[in-house]
Amino acid sequence: MAAGLALLLSSCGDGKSSSGSGDSGTKSEVIGIAADPLDYINPLNDNGTAGIGVSMAIFAPLVTTDPESGKLQNVMADSVTPDKNSQTWTIKLKPGNTFQNGQPLTAKDYVDSWNMTAQGSNGWKNNGFFSKVEGYDAMNPPTPDGATPKPTSVKALSGLKLVDNLTFTVKLKVPFSQFGLTLQYYGLAPIPEEVRKNPDAYKRKPIGNGPYKLAAAWNAGDDLKLAKWDGYKGPAIPQADQITYRFIPNADTAYNEFLAGNLDFVDVPSTKVKSFKTDAPDQWVTSVSSGANYLVIPAWDARFKNPKLRYAISEAIDRNAFADLVGLSEPAKGLIAPDMAGYRDNACKYCDFDATKAKQLLQEAGGFSGVLNINYNTTSATGQIYAEAIGNMLRQNLGLQVKYTGKQGSEITELADSRKLDGLRFSGWGHDYPSIEDYLTPMFKSNGDANFAGYANPALDALLAKGDAEPDPEKAIAVYQQAEDIALEDMPLIPLYTKSNAYLHSAKIEPRVSKYVGVSALWATFK
Repeated sequence: MAAGLALLLSSCGDGKSSSGSGDSGTKSEVIGIAADPLDYINPLNDNGTAGIGVSMAIFAPLVTTDPESGKLQNVMADSVTPDKNSQTWTIKLKPGNTFQNGQPLTAKDYVDSWNMTAQGSNGWKNNGFFSKVEGYDAMNPPTPDGATPKPTSVKALSGLKLVDNLTFTVKLKVPFSQFGLTLQYYGLAPIPEEVRKNPDAYKRKPIGNGPYKLAAAWNAGDDLKLAKWDGYKGPAIPQADQITYRFIPNADTAYNEFLAGNLDFVDVPSTKVKSFKTDAPDQWVTSVSSGANYLVIPAWDARFKNPKLRYAISEAIDRNAFADLVGLSEPAKGLIAPDMAGYRDNACKYCDFDATKAKQLLQEAGGFSGVLNINYNTTSATGQIYAEAIGNMLRQNLGLQVKYTGKQGSEITELADSRKLDGLRFSGWGHDYPSIEDYLTPMFKSNGDANFAGYANPALDALLAKGDAEPDPEKAIAVYQQAEDIALEDMPLIPLYTKSNAYLHSAKIEPRVSKYVGVSALWATFK
């Protein structure tokens, strides 16, 4: 799941405990990340929560959402200006910024970095962001599902143009009123010329333009040690002098490391949502997540082709019971996070638990052929528990035969990307910028970056394009809602739940909490 930007505070502890604030007056913190260690750091080639989270420390975006006002705020950009149609955007950089190797930050760094990412044969994960830019198709010709894109003779987006040392323009294939919001995504951060010449040589030696730089040699599997970089001139400078990111694959282990006093900040895993307040009294915060969680129907499997079968599966799920099992959760009412502008309560017509209706829909669909497989992530402590909970509902309420297959999350993703995954799987999404569009385009547009189901509907694509071209925000939302209605009717993803997030923090820090940009240890206040 990509990193969600907008989180809403629900409640918090008062942070009273006894740990100190570092040696010799140095403000340092250890942030636990419950994930496999990163193999590299390159924001242009990462859309995962862990990688983008680390990139927030090392790199700086063009713009950001101000945590106090919720308004868009310039960071590296001096101005972002659309033409009257919102199709050509002019981006002017602030003067005087550099990379951490001393190289001046210029418009060419953005143009060249974005061109590298847009080149399909490079296989960088944020390639799809540039699909709206003029010239993208020439760099990304149609490729069969599962095949590796071949290099093209075209190496640059025709829609990217240098104006001067600090200014460049972006011409989109069609108008897109939300484009200015997208520029706060960390996956667009530039990399300097020496890294662009040989990205592999800098996989573990990132050179950024953000508030922190690499403080020690870093090998895959090691803690990532960062030190404050004095050259950062952004609008918000974090207080910590030193930050250590510690990667702990098992979320329960990470949680216990915090309780043992070895971490200053950690996410509360799903297994601890009913005990964290007593485990760490006065050292927690909770927030409503800008994200949603789904059950993915594989569009490539003909057994799921009949929409009534998909409705039957959805109606057979008792979301109240499942949300209670997950903890800190609410049943999903649609495909959009509840705190997004454009969210509608009960947008989904087939998300109410009704076993009788589910059986009728299954019968009308002609039943289901064979055994229904539910895939789950073995690195998650609750993966099998959630899979079996859904499976038991489908068995009891529909009479289906169900089996479960546990694999590492990366293997599940690879099988799904190559259209070889058998059966259902779980997914989640948190937006990269605060717009309803960022829930619909990635997951439901044909060939979207996070189109987990392999779904395609030209009518939905057309509505997304219409919403993109609408300059009035309220009118655009209404069009995007029509696209959501189509996705809910086709139901390639079954909405399951939205959940609150919980975090533990040591007494020496108070995480920054904002209803606009969420909970952050990176910008914590030291006591």
